[in-house]
Amino acid sequence: PEDVYSAVLPKDVHEGQPLLNVKFSNCNQKRKVQYESSEPADFKVDEDGTVYAVRSFPVTAEQAKFLIYAQDKETQEKWQVAVNLSLEPALSEEPVKDPLAIEEIVFPRQLAKHSGSLQRQKRDWVIPPIDLPENSRGPFPQELVRIRSDRDKNLSLRYSVTGPGADQPPTGIFIINPISGQLSVTKPLDRELIARFHLRAHAVDINGNQVENPIDIVINVIDMNDNRPEFLHQVWNGSVPEGSKPGTYVMTVTAIGADDPNALNGMLRYRILSQAPSTPSPNMFTINNETGDIITVAAGLDREKVQQYTLIIQATDMEGNPTYGLSNTATAVITVTDVNDNPPEFTAMTFYGEVPENRMDVIVANLTVTDKDQPHTPAWNAVYRISGGDPTGRFAIQTDPNSNDGLVTVVKPIDFETNRMFVLTVAAENQVPLAKGIQHPPQSTATVSVTVIDVNENPYFAPNPKIIRQEEGLHAGTMLTTFTAQDPDRYMQQSIRYTKLSDPANWLKIDPVNGQITTIAVLDRESPNVKNNIYNATFLASDNGIPPMSGTGTLQIYLLDINDNAPQVLPQEAETCETPEPNSINITALDYDIDPNA
Repeated sequence: PEDVYSAVLPKDVHEGQPLLNVKFSNCNQKRKVQYESSEPADFKVDEDGTVYAVRSFPVTAEQAKFLIYAQDKETQEKWQVAVNLSLEPALSEEPVKDPLAIEEIVFPRQLAKHSGSLQRQKRDWVIPPIDLPENSRGPFPQELVRIRSDRDKNLSLRYSVTGPGADQPPTGIFIINPISGQLSVTKPLDRELIARFHLRAHAVDINGNQVENPIDIVINVIDMNDNRPEFLHQVWNGSVPEGSKPGTYVMTVTAIGADDPNALNGMLRYRILSQAPSTPSPNMFTINNETGDIITVAAGLDREKVQQYTLIIQATDMEGNPTYGLSNTATAVITVTDVNDNPPEFTAMTFYGEVPENRMDVIVANLTVTDKDQPHTPAWNAVYRISGGDPTGRFAIQTDPNSNDGLVTVVKPIDFETNRMFVLTVAAENQVPLAKGIQHPPQSTATVSVTVIDVNENPYFAPNPKIIRQEEGLHAGTMLTTFTAQDPDRYMQQSIRYTKLSDPANWLKIDPVNGQITTIAVLDRESPNVKNNIYNATFLASDNGIPPMSGTGTLQIYLLDINDNAPQVLPQEAETCETPEPNSINITALDYDIDPNA
């Protein structure tokens, strides 16, 4: 019976709180109708038409309008009614301030005659941005503008704003009186967080129908000088070589301002407040006031006299204005670095070492040097290289970072039977070249004598595996082949003995002294121990060194087939019936030999 239902509510509603009743006039008493809400998360409707809150929440402008649907359960026919909720007394009874004191923004309209009636025309309309300084002290809410439609003379309108800052995060910064259209800000703004807000203003009638196209409202937050410059680091570390000429670049310090970089608030200038120590001159350095580059302006940097300078750097905004600008300071620590005017010198002309053969990653000699430059700097850190005596690259020299010693290491295996001794020529340098005019003395070169120690090595069979071809059926006691191993230790008097390690069919034996392999059973190609006509047996060769060493070898016997298996008739016994019609049985044969013996 109604197009719109209205209800007046307090600002906060509670879960299960009845709000109003809607009535559906059912002309056909047989209709079964169910109710639904367009906002089911906030409102629901009982079968008797009671509208209640699903949860507890403060009613906002967006929740103040929603629809109720009545749907026939059988025909699915649907009706709807609008519900408008208003807050009392805060919004509806709030006195509206004098509209002449606040700027008014009117929804654009243009009327043109068409067929005897007024028609609404679309046209471009640009609303000037609203400039609002940050950090305002209020009082809040602070009125900004009034949004108005000239259709409010004939209709009862409701105004709202949407967008970030209104109904989207951060919500509640801007509010509008839905009756008067007064747009206000509720708290101070911070340009460094959000520099611009883009809102949309809407006007609807009491049924929620749009009566005006939304208009865009841009609010620019005006920057205030409320942020001191901040250095990226509180302590900056730089270095400059001793003896550097004036104008030598040292380092760059950087500060940033959170204020608008295009305004004076964000324009920074640098200067040096103090230098410690002040010798040999109190102004050894200067700074570019715009870029923060620090350079030398005086000669006389001497590491042996002053190893470090400490500068206090100041950054000021407002282009460095000492009266109005905000300032901050940081510390620049400049280390005077040593130049490489002392080469490394070996403590001995010859170093000695030894290494067992076939060993890798072992240190064979420790090379020591002296260097008068500042320890643990590129001018003191030694770099060793092998300049002779190692054509195959079997050695490398790593530098101990703590002691600066050179550690001669074996990186490729060495065979005693090939090389018993190496005499290496090594040179020591620094990580950086020597200063101009300084030469390396003879003490920067030394000799390293490395003795190789013989160790017992494994005997090895060659070839491995060894392959022979032999007919099956060979009788026991037949000598097949000799399978011997070699001892790589040519300079050790050692003997090798042989044993059988694996013989699955137990067909073979090996002479422990000379390695002769003899059959002790008949070789049978059809044995299950033969795979693809090949029989594998493994033998062990052991020496009598200290400690004893051993090696294995595999003998592969390729067995040739002989006709040693008669064919078998299958089946062994068969029956056939005497019938008028011809019939037959199938008799086959099986032979374990291979072609042509099968």
